[in-house]
Amino acid sequence: RLSPYLTWGNISLRYVIVATREKQEELRAAQKKKSGSNPVKNNPWLRSLASFQSRMHWRSHFIQKLETQPSLECQDQCLAFSNLRRQPGDFNQQYYDAWCEGRTGFP
Repeated sequence: RLSPYLTWGNISLRYVIVATREKQEELRAAQKKKSGSNPVKNNPWLRSLASFQSRMHWRSHFIQKLETQPSLECQDQCLAFSNLRRQPGDFNQQYYDAWCEGRTGFP
């Protein structure tokens, strides 16, 4: 997992993205040399690296969103959920303990 290393600045996002792109190019070249077919469709590693790269972009997006709108952390994104569990005393410790222990009655 890279998250703590990115968060604390031990490794830069730029380094991760460049290393990912280099690995993608290496895999594409190897696949092309091997079979000449479409490398993305035939190589699951390329799909995984593309997904990883997408996650890195979304990570940056949401970090920026939270920096510019700190209220997002405490605010409902969907207004339909605004009135759920907002009243004092509606937290039920017994229900929560049952949920933690897997005793909810639902599979």
